[in-house]
Amino acid sequence: MRTGWRFLAAPLAVWLMLTCIGAGVLFWVEHTTKQSVVARYQDRVGLTGKLVESTVKELIERERTQALAFLTEPVVSERDFTRSVGGFGYPAAVLLDSEGRLLQVIPSNPAVIGERIADRYPHLRTAVDEGRPAVSPVVASAARGLPVVAFAVPFDTSSGLRVFSGAVPVGKGPIATYLRSAITLERVKVNLVDDSDAIVAANTDGSEQVTRLANAEPDLSAALRRAAQGRYLAKGQWWRYTSLEIPNTPWRLSAAVPEDVLFANTAGSRAAGRAALVTASGVGLLVVAATARARRNRRELHSTEQRFRRLFDNSRIGMAMADLDGRFLRVNPALCNMLGRPERALVGVNFAEITHPDDLEACLKCVRDCMSGRVDGFDMEKRYLHADGHPIEVIITAGLLRDEEGRSQYFATQIIDVTERRMLERARREDAAELARHAERLEHANEQMADFMAMLSHDVRQPLTTIVSAGEMLLDDWTDMPDETRRHYLRRMTTGGHRAEQLVSEILTLAQLDAGALTARPVRLDVAHAARQAVSAQGYDAAQGVTVTAPDQAIAVADPVHLALLLGNLLANAVKYGAPPINVTVRPDGDRVTVRVSDHGEGVPAAFVPHLFERFTRAETGVATTKPGTGLGLYLVARLARASGATITYQPNRPRGAMFVLSLPCTPAQATPVVAEPGTPVSVS
Repeated sequence: MRTGWRFLAAPLAVWLMLTCIGAGVLFWVEHTTKQSVVARYQDRVGLTGKLVESTVKELIERERTQALAFLTEPVVSERDFTRSVGGFGYPAAVLLDSEGRLLQVIPSNPAVIGERIADRYPHLRTAVDEGRPAVSPVVASAARGLPVVAFAVPFDTSSGLRVFSGAVPVGKGPIATYLRSAITLERVKVNLVDDSDAIVAANTDGSEQVTRLANAEPDLSAALRRAAQGRYLAKGQWWRYTSLEIPNTPWRLSAAVPEDVLFANTAGSRAAGRAALVTASGVGLLVVAATARARRNRRELHSTEQRFRRLFDNSRIGMAMADLDGRFLRVNPALCNMLGRPERALVGVNFAEITHPDDLEACLKCVRDCMSGRVDGFDMEKRYLHADGHPIEVIITAGLLRDEEGRSQYFATQIIDVTERRMLERARREDAAELARHAERLEHANEQMADFMAMLSHDVRQPLTTIVSAGEMLLDDWTDMPDETRRHYLRRMTTGGHRAEQLVSEILTLAQLDAGALTARPVRLDVAHAARQAVSAQGYDAAQGVTVTAPDQAIAVADPVHLALLLGNLLANAVKYGAPPINVTVRPDGDRVTVRVSDHGEGVPAAFVPHLFERFTRAETGVATTKPGTGLGLYLVARLARASGATITYQPNRPRGAMFVLSLPCTPAQATPVVAEPGTPVSVS
């Protein structure tokens, strides 16, 4: 019995230590998994908050566009105001002058027209006094006193500042609709509340009366007063909650979900982990018993020598026995076949003679470690040399065998040929790299498609909306309109039509570029004449501040159609974003001809210069924010220039403004298809 415990003591101690480590690791994994689930939940709430913010910005921008389109006249009729508000579906709206007095109100209430109501509503006061958009908390509507939230937008007119404010009933509108589907967890509670704790919208059917979060969800409200996120106990159940402020609004978004729902997907893995720990612990006990028995029977291992010899000869993997100097004493048929050498050519040969020179030193180091007693064996990957000279990649497991007194006897080695496996692994890595490159290109294509759809949804719809709205006004009120008003709406329709035509032209050109359907056919032409033609075609002249400085003739090679598009886009860009005088200068420059288009506006913001020729990009500061555009003009210029062997660069004009330099070759080149590219960089100086 005493002898049995001697064999069991060490394995039992190891088993106990490993069991404790396994329990600790399991606890850490469960904790980490929960933290990961909470982080994903908080990210989803954060995304919901950003989408609420985006919805508010879109409503404000739509209000501004509608107001600038229909509410800028000195006198706004009740019909025009009703029609403008009807496009949003607002049940209540007001129009104020620069003093905060009511000009129009919906529902109609003549009794309050002319009253100064801005002082009664903080968001209206902010819009009137500070001239910036504002969002209200839950307030009573001006006409009927119903609880609403409102979006006030100031805009300039010839009659001064005005404020257009539309209101949505609490619990209604696009924000409430979105919250009902934003987070799909079962029993989740999503609430949008203002700074007075009144519920603006929720993911449940809301009341049309003012409801306080403290009344609807007292436990959640108390928890939010303590911290912005965490957990709380309600009716014997733990809930996990998080909240965040909605920028530029007096609102806070909160979401709470029962922890058993939040962590439902991890319950199975936690149970499986604990079951695995118990199973491993049981298996460990069996291993302990087996180890003790193996140690007890160590002296009986010599009886297996005959079985080892049969295994040695019949093994499908290479096996060898070598003396302490590294000479092969015995090799099996599998190793002979692997190395392409007969047994007589291997026995007595030192393993170093058939080892790849680059792997020899590492192998000798492992042998020395065994001989010094630091290790009893080693595993390593190395290469042998086949009889015909090519390398064979192998994994070897070598052990130094000793006699009963501990004296070193010989090395026993198992050798597995992994040449084919390594070739497949390298091929798989190359395939994975190629797949990653395809995935990157696909992701880039998806990003371009997303940019394209975003541009269509905003820039194409805007001029069409202007045309349709003005057309409806003419159809409805043609007979009652004075001629000047008719011309006003017709001019608006014409401007919108030209804008839509330009957008369609840019989109079609972009589609042809991406499809590789445009081919540059350069010919020798007079660039000076082309520059003068481009200015004339755009309807510009010296009276409008556009001048052309060019010699009588400047011959270069370019596609005439593409050159006209290039010069037209550069001129339109200078007129749209720059300021007079605008100069077009044509000058021979060695084996090239340069065309410089410069203006005296504010120039391109420095932070935007690296992105100037990228598709769908527009500056976020400066004059570009006040002008409509698709972000395609300069991208098309760069692509068309490159197809004709030309270059387009940008540099600041002195003392102010922007200058674009188009450099055309004087030597003819072969016709070049304009192929789709992920975005080759264009020189920007």
